[in-house]
Parts: sequence; C-alpha cells; structure tokens
Amino acid sequence: MDRRFRLFVESVRDYAIFMLDPAGRVATWNAGAERIKGYRAAEIIGQHMSRFYSPEDVELDLPARLLKRAQEEGRVEAEGWRIRADGSRFWGHVVITAVRDEHGNLQGFGEVTHDLTERKQAEEALGALAGRLVHAQDRERQRVATSLSDSTSPSFVALLSKLYQVRKRTDGTTAQLTDDCIALAEFLSREIRTVSYLLHPPALDTEGLLGALRTYLEGFAREKEIRIVIDFPAQLQKLPESAEIALYRVVQEALPSLLQLSGNLRAKATLAVDKEHVSLRIGDEGQGLSPQVLEEVRRGLGELGIATAGLRERMKLLGGTVQIHPTIGGTWVIATLPLEKPSLPQAAPHS
Repeated sequence: MDRRFRLFVESVRDYAIFMLDPAGRVATWNAGAERIKGYRAAEIIGQHMSRFYSPEDVELDLPARLLKRAQEEGRVEAEGWRIRADGSRFWGHVVITAVRDEHGNLQGFGEVTHDLTERKQAEEALGALAGRLVHAQDRERQRVATSLSDSTSPSFVALLSKLYQVRKRTDGTTAQLTDDCIALAEFLSREIRTVSYLLHPPALDTEGLLGALRTYLEGFAREKEIRIVIDFPAQLQKLPESAEIALYRVVQEALPSLLQLSGNLRAKATLAVDKEHVSLRIGDEGQGLSPQVLEEVRRGLGELGIATAGLRERMKLLGGTVQIHPTIGGTWVIATLPLEKPSLPQAAPHS
C-alpha cells in the first residue's frame, strides 16, 4: 500500500506534493512539483522552501511564519505569488501540514501546492471590467443628471409658466382642469429635481464630500422627520472622485434601508481619517437589526443585503471594505478606504 501511494503521489502532475524536513528544506519531490515550480528533484532536494517565495515575502519572513503556524495549529493555508525556477511567478494555493510521529514529535511538513494563476488572472480581469462598468455607470448617471437639470427641468419651468398664464384666463371647469395640470406639472418638476440629485448630487462638485453628505443627511432627516447626529471633521481636502462617489453611495443606499428595517427614528453618521484610512460609519441608534435580518444581510438578501453587496463590490475596486457591525445600541454600516495614494489626504483636525 505504501509503495502504491508513493507511486500515486509521484505521478500526480496537477498538484505539487512534497515533504519538507523540520527546518523547511525540501525532502521529496513529485512530477507535479517539477511541472508547477520548474525544478528537477536533483536541483531542489535539500534546498530551503524560501526559494519558492518572492524576495519581498522572504524579507517579511513569510516562509518561517507559515511553518510556525503549521507546527502550532497542525496545518495552514495560504494564497499568493510564488516563484518558479526560471524566475517567473504563479499564483499558488498552498496547504502545509505538520507531520508528527506516534509520540507527537515533529518529523517535518507536507506541502500541497495548486497553480491557480488562470483563476487569479480571470479574477483580475473581472475586477478590471467591474471597475470600468462602475466608472461608466457613474459617468452615465452624471450625464443623465446634467441633462435633466439643464434641459428637462427648465422645460417644466417653462410649461408651468404657460399654465399659470392660462389659469388667469380660465374659470369654471376649465380652471379646475388647469389647476390639476399645474399640480401635476409641479409634482413632476419636483420628481425630476429629486431624481437628478440622486443620480449625481451637484453638491459633490461644488461643496465636496463633507458638504454633499451634510446636505443629503439634513434633507433626509427633514423628509423622514427623524434625528441624525452628524460627526464630521471641520475640513476635508478633496478626495479622488471615485472615492467621494463611493463613500457618498454608502450613505445614500445604506441609510434608508437600515432605518426602514430597524424602525428607529435616530441615526448617526461619522467620518474620520487617520494616517492609513478614511472611515465612514452610518448607524441607527436604538434596537438595531434582528438576528434574522442580519443573517439575510450577510447572505446578500433583502434590500439592505443587496445594497451592501453592491457597495462592497464598489469599495473593493478601491481596495476598501464595507462591513455590517451589530452592537447593543444599534447596527453600524462601516465603509473604509485605504489612504495609499497622495491624492487621499488626511482630514483637518476638529476646530
């Protein structure tokens, strides 16, 4: 049986399967390891596993840390770029298992590596496509909003002006019909302004992120007759347009769903910036969401679940995250973006 198993391992070509001694040196080598990593057995046996890692990972002591975790926890899984014999890179999924004898003494490690480069490249291509789609969506929203604001809305203003003139010259049944037309035109004019604002709030261009968020939150509070506590820094320098839009959408899409599901009439919005991240928090102040609703949200179901799933994808494109964080005093939607680029400056401190 041992011989047949050894022959099986040696013949597998889709997975690199090999043993390491307790110090991390290669002890065995199979056909899959040669195909994936590019080393012949005579070249690599006795060499340290750090050969498979990039100089950056070696500098971070990643190989030793993986072995330590495997020794302490029994096994460890990791994904990352690995180095072939010719210096090229591949994306590998690695499982390292500690091998012990019947007395619990460490005899070495078993490693299984699977080349997932094609999957990684497909994910990156999909991410790039998603980024282009989000950008195109934002541009189209802005175009439609501008068209509504510059063309459709003024047309309704002109229509109302004509209707007001007609109203002065009519009476009886005709006057009532004219009043109905005026009321309908006024309603449609308000709806157009609202849709235009939701598609692309002009305050983002004129007042920046802080001003746009304040305008939205104050308007939302008046409309819904609720109380929203706003805790923002006194000033915030201009962020990249994609970052400002992403953070604005978090408030615009998450807050209404959160309050509707919780039934609370109080909410809080905070924005903070440190040396590494900008963080936006939207929460209801009260009982929060039930466990059943939270589970639906985590699974991407329901209005809030669908909204947060879309927000996560948008933030992911920028290297950020969106999390749902339940607490005793309510539920928080927390959006975080990294400050890796010079164009994402720190906020000014409170005055």
